[in-house]
Amino acid sequence: MGSGMSKSLAGVRYAIYWPLVNSHGFGKCETESSKPYPEVVHGVDSGKPDPHYRNSCTTELINNMSKIFLAAGFVLLCLNKAGAQNEGPEKPLIAGAWVHIFDPNDTRSKEDTTWYTNDHTFIRDRKGIWHAYGIIGHHPVRPWGGETKFFHITARSLTQPTWEDHDYALTAKEGAERVLWAPYVFYEKGLYHMFYNIGNLQQHAPDYASWGQLCMATSKDLYHWKRYALNPFFSDAGHARDSYVMQYKGSYYYYYTRTFNEIDHRSVVAVRMGPDLLHWSGPKVVHIQPYKVDWGGDAESPFVVRRGKLFYLFICRAMTAYNQTDIYWSADPENFPVENLVGSLPVHAAEIIYDKKEGWFISNTGWDKKGLYLAPLKWAPE
Repeated sequence: MGSGMSKSLAGVRYAIYWPLVNSHGFGKCETESSKPYPEVVHGVDSGKPDPHYRNSCTTELINNMSKIFLAAGFVLLCLNKAGAQNEGPEKPLIAGAWVHIFDPNDTRSKEDTTWYTNDHTFIRDRKGIWHAYGIIGHHPVRPWGGETKFFHITARSLTQPTWEDHDYALTAKEGAERVLWAPYVFYEKGLYHMFYNIGNLQQHAPDYASWGQLCMATSKDLYHWKRYALNPFFSDAGHARDSYVMQYKGSYYYYYTRTFNEIDHRSVVAVRMGPDLLHWSGPKVVHIQPYKVDWGGDAESPFVVRRGKLFYLFICRAMTAYNQTDIYWSADPENFPVENLVGSLPVHAAEIIYDKKEGWFISNTGWDKKGLYLAPLKWAPE
């Protein structure tokens, strides 16, 4: 309990205690009527006070002390309930105008102005520069044929209106990587780790719940990336993709999109856990959407935010509505019940970014937009 709460509670205790003391005069039992009757033994007055008798003042004292403790207990109960309410789920809200931080058409062929971006990631380097990486392609949209590179942009501030465009961070290796989808970058022990999906080389992989392959590349400077020699880490049904990694209580959590299995095409978010960034457990489903499609498209772009004792799972409901991101809360990072919906935001493939000085932000992108957008985000009590 904080010092402010302690002072408040002390004031409440004093306010309850003082009127009782003042009105009943504890400790002033001096009248004859307040003295105990003599003890009677075998019908004879012994001349000694009866030890089993409580005089009126003692009884009054006990009664009033009981009232004090009951009142104080009630106050504590109210304060505990108020504290529990403050620890309840919060609702994320867009808190300002969208800023178009990156339009890929500004730095590409003037003859082709149909470039778009999609799933992406943000990270700040050790010097304070912000970097963003993500899918890039152009119309007509061909996810399995035209999304084979990751864009790379930088800025000194999240509020910078236009970010600097750089060379592609990665390009798919012919004969080994069919696509490059949905990167996520995580910093650990002097090394940046990029997790991403490379699709499946089988001819008809786009047409059924084929197994997506999750891979990793590392970099020391965020400009030059080296693929992990033992890629892929793992594969999973339903075009497994859209990586998100976090650390909690000594373990690493790897969230991603998939179907429930090869036959049951409900859209789900799964998690794998590990002691480090190289070794991962088998999958555990943490969230299920009833919409069935062989690429798990109604639980895309999972992103988990921890605030206090609660976790918030952001997922893009692209099959329900392309520009709809739903948020679910939980006290358990391994289980986000569909009943725990806390809100929805009109965005696609959202990432949540936090900066100590600039605050919270949310991103927006997709096939129907020309690039990447940022807006401030706030958290309001539910």
